[in-house]
Formats: sequence, C-alpha cells, structure tokens
Amino acid sequence: MDISALINSAKTIGILGHGVTGRAVVKFCERRGISYKIFDEEDTKEEQFSKEKAEHCDLIVRSPSFICSHEWTKLAMSAGCHCIGELDLASCFWRGKIVAITGTNGKTTTTEFVAHALQTHGLKAVTCGNIGKPLIEIIDSDINGNDAWAIVEVSSFQMDGALFSPDYVLWTNFADDHLDVHLGLKEYFNCKANLLRNAKTPNGPKQHCFVGPSVHDFCKNSQITDVLGKYTICSEFDTLPRESALNIKTQRENFALVQKFWICNDFPIKQLQEAALTFKIPPHRLQMVAEVRQRDVKTGKEKAVEFWNDSKATNFHALNAALASFDKKVILIAGGKSKNEPVEKFLEIIAGRTKALLLIGEIGEILYQFIGANLAKNSEMACKFFPNGGDPEKVMARVVEHAFALAEDGDVVLLSPGFSSLDWFKNYAERGKFFENGVLCLNLQNK
Repeated sequence: MDISALINSAKTIGILGHGVTGRAVVKFCERRGISYKIFDEEDTKEEQFSKEKAEHCDLIVRSPSFICSHEWTKLAMSAGCHCIGELDLASCFWRGKIVAITGTNGKTTTTEFVAHALQTHGLKAVTCGNIGKPLIEIIDSDINGNDAWAIVEVSSFQMDGALFSPDYVLWTNFADDHLDVHLGLKEYFNCKANLLRNAKTPNGPKQHCFVGPSVHDFCKNSQITDVLGKYTICSEFDTLPRESALNIKTQRENFALVQKFWICNDFPIKQLQEAALTFKIPPHRLQMVAEVRQRDVKTGKEKAVEFWNDSKATNFHALNAALASFDKKVILIAGGKSKNEPVEKFLEIIAGRTKALLLIGEIGEILYQFIGANLAKNSEMACKFFPNGGDPEKVMARVVEHAFALAEDGDVVLLSPGFSSLDWFKNYAERGKFFENGVLCLNLQNK
C-alpha cells in the first residue's frame, strides 16, 4: 500500500478517535489542507461512525484503541476503506532513522535511554509514540531530517494490523498483559511481532532486530515460525557501569538490547557507558522515595523503613521483577484495575516474598477475599483491604501510615501494584505521586 499516494489522492480522511493521537492527525491534515472527519466514541459532540459515513472517506486513520477487532474498524473495512494507523501514516513522512521499542515492561525507560545515549553520541534523537507524543506530531518539526533518529515506544495496540516499518526493533520482554483486549497471549504476541515482520533489514534481521530471552522463549514454544530466529537474542551486558542507575535487576536485561544495537551501529562503547552513568530512570519505576525513621518513646529504639515507588508496575511481570529485586520479604501495596489476570497467579508471585499485603483498587477486595479463602497458604502474611472513600489520595495516605505502623526496623514498603491504575487514578503517575506525598507527610511527622 502506497500511503503517500493515498494521502495525496484522498478527498476526505476519516479519523477514528479524538484523543492525543487523533488531535495530532487533525493538525497534520490542517497543515496540508486535507479535508477530514472526526469520529469519537466518548465525545457526543463528534459524529458517530457508521458504514455509510465510512463510504464517504477515502482513507481511515485509526487511533491505537481502534484495533482490528473494534466494531468501527470492521465497519470501515467492510465499506472498502483503506485503514491505517497513525504510525503507518507518520513514518512515511519521517526522513531519518526509526528505532521501535516494545515489550511488556521496560519499554519507556529503554526508549528514553536510547535517545539519551544517541544524544550523548552527538546525534539528533527524539522520543515519541506510546511514550506520550505521537510520531505524527513531530514530522513537521525542525528535528525531522536525514540525520535524525526517532525513538518510538510502540504498544501492541499500535501494531495490530499495522504496516509501520522501523529501521531497528528492540523488544525487551514478553509476559501476560492486555488480556482484556487481546484474545489470548498468542494474539498479543503476534501484534508486537508485526514489528519484526515489517522491519527494514538490509543487513539481515539479526543486525536490526534485538529481543530479550522471554520473547524468544514464547516465540519458540508457540511455534510462531514466520519470525522465529529472525532476531538476535540479547541477555549479556558487559559494558554497564556498576554505578549506573540501570544497574538493577529490572533494567540490566534491557541494557543488553541497547548494547547490541549500539555495537551493530559501530558506535563507541565509551559513549554508551557515559550515557549509562548520566541517565536518570524516569519517575515511578522502582526507585526509593525515602527512608523514614521513628524512635519508640518507651524503648528508645529507632526503626528505619525504606519506601519504594514502582507505580509503573501495571502487570504481573513487572511485579515479579520488582519483588525479585529485594533479598527480603516486603510490605507490598498492590491492586488496581484488572485486565482479566488470574488471581491465582498473583498469589503465586507474592507467596513467600511478602510480609504483609495492603490492597487497593477495584481488584483489591476480590484479592482480599481470595486470599482469605486460601488462608492456609498465607498464614504468615498479614492482609488488609482499603476501600475507596471517594478520595484516592487520602486512601493512599492511610495505606502508607498503616504500612509504617506494621513495619519493623530494616523493612521495605513497596508500591508495586501489578494492575492498571485506571480505576481510582488518572494514570500510574498520579498513583505514584499520591504514594510519594503520603511518604513525604509521614517523614515530616517523624522528624
């Protein structure tokens, strides 16, 4: 499909969704004088989509939530429309290189680190995609040139039926996620695997596509033969400085992919190491917020408790990685909005690694009841559910206070929810911020 030709010949473009991506596509059309129609499910002011409306559009541009199985997408296809994603469209107008980064976890940090490393090397690099700013938003900016690098965080939604063809692919890992949308793990994997299928590989796929061991394992075990072996498996990292913020269990494997990408481009290893030393991990990704101290008035003994924020852990894979980072049982704050994850698996992950479990969110009460019914397996673990009283920030403050009251000297309190934040909170960042505010208030009270 020649997307550039379709754009040039289109009289009217239909835009599905008027969120961040849809608005960026609108601006793209307006800059070029292209007629467009917006269709949005949640905005009643906008027109609702139908097969008749589709027949008046020469081209449909889908926002990420409009995957191939979405009713509106199916309507457009049945009407004979060409349906493309925003990345399909934008990449036709990007003149530089594109590095696509995906994974169940770690893709945002890896995206930001790759851009930081390239900038340290003196190259023009910009982050975009699922990280917040659509690629279509920057194609008319000054940075777009033959010497520029677009580091694009890509979700499975964006790659469902996509034609997007990056120059490089870094796929960090693969585990259960988004099973409330995708019809099973294999479909979820196959959406991401379109990056490997579509990648430009003039020097061979192993020079352009890099994956973590869990990606290869699933591909091999599920016999997805059309992409099996068309990548380099990355697990070894011998250039990561010990003092780097990336030198933690949850990030080392991701660094291995970047190292291989770096070597394949013949960039100096010294500059990658310099970038690793100057890079700061983005907020809400397994970082210590504070050590809170309190002296017992009666005994005179002091207890010190570490509080760690990993609010970005929105699935079991991330929760498992966070727990593996500590060599002791933790007081865990978990829960949120379920994506149809099996609660039995949650219990398996935390078993033997959690001293106390403090539950929040829509799934919290279900988990509390399930754990109560399986009390024999969890007899040594304290468990409490905190219902939403209408003010999530106050609820989180109570959770933090309760965690500190339970804690003994040397304990770790870890916010690593394992579930989406989109029940009580606007996003994972708000959830993490409320947690940090609670720790800050607690710290001030004990000074």
